[in-house]
Amino acid sequence: MSQTTRRTLLTNAGWIATPDAPGDGQTLYSINRPDADSVLLEGERIVWIGKRADCPHVPDETLDLHGKGLTPGLIDFHAHPVFAATREAEFDLRTRGASYTEIAAAGGGILNSVKRVGEASEEDLVAFSRPNLDRALAHGTTTLEAKSGYGLSTENELKLLRAVRTLDDTHPLDLIPTFLGAHEYPLEYKQDHEGYIRILTEEMIPAVSEQGLAHAADIFIETGVFSVDEGRRILSAAKQHGLQVKVHADQLSPLGGTKLAVELDALSADHIEFIDDEAVEMLTGSNTVAGLLPVAAHFLRMKEDPPVRKMIDKGVVCALATDFNPGSAMSQSMTMALHLAVIRFRVSAEEALWMATAGSARALRMGDRGAIAPGLLADLVVWDAAAPEILPYHFGVNLASLVIKRGRVVARDGVAER
Repeated sequence: MSQTTRRTLLTNAGWIATPDAPGDGQTLYSINRPDADSVLLEGERIVWIGKRADCPHVPDETLDLHGKGLTPGLIDFHAHPVFAATREAEFDLRTRGASYTEIAAAGGGILNSVKRVGEASEEDLVAFSRPNLDRALAHGTTTLEAKSGYGLSTENELKLLRAVRTLDDTHPLDLIPTFLGAHEYPLEYKQDHEGYIRILTEEMIPAVSEQGLAHAADIFIETGVFSVDEGRRILSAAKQHGLQVKVHADQLSPLGGTKLAVELDALSADHIEFIDDEAVEMLTGSNTVAGLLPVAAHFLRMKEDPPVRKMIDKGVVCALATDFNPGSAMSQSMTMALHLAVIRFRVSAEEALWMATAGSARALRMGDRGAIAPGLLADLVVWDAAAPEILPYHFGVNLASLVIKRGRVVARDGVAER
């Protein structure tokens, strides 16, 4: 241990709930409740878990949890947290009966956010988005994906991703940047798909890769947006430039986006309300995770849900996220995603917690987080709850008492520390 690395002992936990450590032996959808009340941290890492009397080292600092519960930090693997304005007027229209397509036709939707991002500076985006990250952190999220997609031009997509990088450098959250230039066709290319695809594949993707601004590229494959064939071309170009890929798939219609995701060894196929049996079979045994976004389905009043129980029974890895964005999922709360998962998908609290931790780590292919085990990052949440089942049960409130990111307390009682 270096002279500057502090040992911190978290002790007197009322319960500890964790998936297996990542690896080939990890059991899907199972949460362990070890006979332990303490976790020892060394700097950014977990080094031991057990009974306090058996702690192998004298800590530099002891943090008494006063009987509260402990889980890994929640991982929100699908989110759009950097934008320039909210869209509450569209929400009001939706509550009055307007559809997603009607709102878009009236100038709302993704292109509304694109307009506002185009008018904002990089500094504006950072300042506007920081409180969004604070709220996510205070609710127990310790790793958050951050997509672009509200630029739809080389200049503005790069601006968004630079803002993500600045926020990642200056905020406790780990932000995982994803390039989503294929979110929609900009107005000037609505009738010239080939022209925009050339910009994506010949300008945007090479620039994103060269500047190291994203880990992955995403695409919205849907009726009226990008087709499966267009998606194959764009994502293949992204892979050629060293980016991982992922897909907004089968959300509003069964176009086959999930099948394309498996074909390209994508990180995940997300939404998937209209996934078919063939696509479920393709997911089985693949490396591609089924991304579940019940907050968006709830927000859009969708009646359809993915066949989650069928996927679980077949051994498909499912992950859970908020899809936080200003148009169709205005919530940074992963515990709200937990609640909606157990209600809409009829999964257990244990299964939902696994999806929000180990499952989401798998969706990002990040093996250093998502569980409480020696060697993993010390990303932890202390919950003011008598049992882990309370997390999805007592909804609409923030039960996160302490949030610990890389071994440091970064939020207390619903407030992010600055």
